[in-house]
Amino acid sequence: MAIIAVTAIEFVSAAPEVTDITAKQRYPWNGLVDITCKVSGIEADAGGYEFAVVAVNKETGREYTGSNFSIQHNGEEVPDVCGNGDYSLLWNAREDMGQVVFERMTVRITLEALAVSVGKVQLWEGGPYWADRNIGAKKPEDSGLYFWWGDTKGHRPGYNFSSDNSAIYTYDKSWWELQSTGWVTSVGIGVLSSSHDAAHVKWGGGWRMPTAQEFDDLNSKCDWTWATMNGVKGRVVRGRGTYDSNSIFLPAAGSGEGTSLYYAGSHGLYWSSIPADVGSAGVLYFNSGDHGTGYRYACPRGFPVRPVQ
Repeated sequence: MAIIAVTAIEFVSAAPEVTDITAKQRYPWNGLVDITCKVSGIEADAGGYEFAVVAVNKETGREYTGSNFSIQHNGEEVPDVCGNGDYSLLWNAREDMGQVVFERMTVRITLEALAVSVGKVQLWEGGPYWADRNIGAKKPEDSGLYFWWGDTKGHRPGYNFSSDNSAIYTYDKSWWELQSTGWVTSVGIGVLSSSHDAAHVKWGGGWRMPTAQEFDDLNSKCDWTWATMNGVKGRVVRGRGTYDSNSIFLPAAGSGEGTSLYYAGSHGLYWSSIPADVGSAGVLYFNSGDHGTGYRYACPRGFPVRPVQ
């Protein structure tokens, strides 16, 4: 069993927006560190941020990137920095640093802009432009955030994706009930309104979630190949004819439920903006041997979102 002994923790911040940083390791030591801080100075139109946590062994100078941590903002679980206020992070230092022993370490906390240069490609004549990555992903192969259908906050893999149906508004709701409350538009069975469309809320700029028809077209008008990108399994989806030089990679990100992540690396499930039967919505699905469209219940599980424009 890995044992990490930390006898002194010193915290510094390279960003003026992060202040009042405190930390306390769990006792008896189990690899977890509780961090609190205050974020200020973020303007309403400044875009999103995320915490960057780096632990430095003060004896060797070796750095370890902190990636296994959950975040709460004013007492509510959030995937990233969502504005000014008080934050608490529960960091699994043992998971990130492995079998090492620290007598002293410095942990650096900074803010990094979430804004990324998102690529987009058209895969067939008259079709939409597909983003080259999922919402919340820094790279095309990253899973990004997981959402219940109609959720715009998102959750990081493995961190408290809600399995409480009562906390998910779209649970067991028909499309006409969703229309009556403004969650979906009033044309036909409708699509998620812009205020409940994760792609529009997170990225703006004309981005939105795909419709069920767009997923059908992606399934039938493109060539699908099971592949691995930088160690991540998924599907390369390539256009045909004059579009055969255009492609996107869809990671097999699995689905989140509670604090668990299921089928990552073997299955991909992505939400559309279209409600289906009571309490369900249209999805794109794939694995190594099959791909297609269908529907899944809006909860208690979360899937990624691949925006279109």
